[in-house]
Amino acid sequence: MKRNASIILIGIGLLLFFATVLWIYFNNLITHPTAAFLPNQVAGLSLGTKMTGIEAIQEFDMLHKNQFPLTSSAIGIYGDQKATLWVGGAPFSFMAADMVNAMRDKISTGRSPFNPMDEFKNGERTIYVLEGMGQKHYYFQSKNLVIWLAVSPALANQALQQTLEIYP
Repeated sequence: MKRNASIILIGIGLLLFFATVLWIYFNNLITHPTAAFLPNQVAGLSLGTKMTGIEAIQEFDMLHKNQFPLTSSAIGIYGDQKATLWVGGAPFSFMAADMVNAMRDKISTGRSPFNPMDEFKNGERTIYVLEGMGQKHYYFQSKNLVIWLAVSPALANQALQQTLEIYP
């Protein structure tokens, strides 16, 4: 009986140790975000302004009210604001999927400047299509990344295809 109690206590101690290590690792990822990758061009438009790391996360936080834990981020503005690309990295792929689902659910309530237009499959992932603010918008998951592309309607198809290639 004493032996079983000792084994259980050791197991609980190891579990607490690994949970603490995982929490420290996770907290470090979120408090020290890195720059996510941005392409130099989208649909022939050159990258102008960009924000990465903490600066980009602050922009995400303003839009989403600190809703998402991000470990990497970048915002790129292309061709005099004809296209904008937001890239946010989650700690794990399942968290990126949760973020995309949360955005879909929030937009579907109708209290958003975006009008859902369509959704379609690209391989295993779903691409969500919106209109609003004079642009076409696409958002989707790419592994542990959440991608949002806002682009002039005339460049939408080209920009989307290129973005899907860059973020498979």
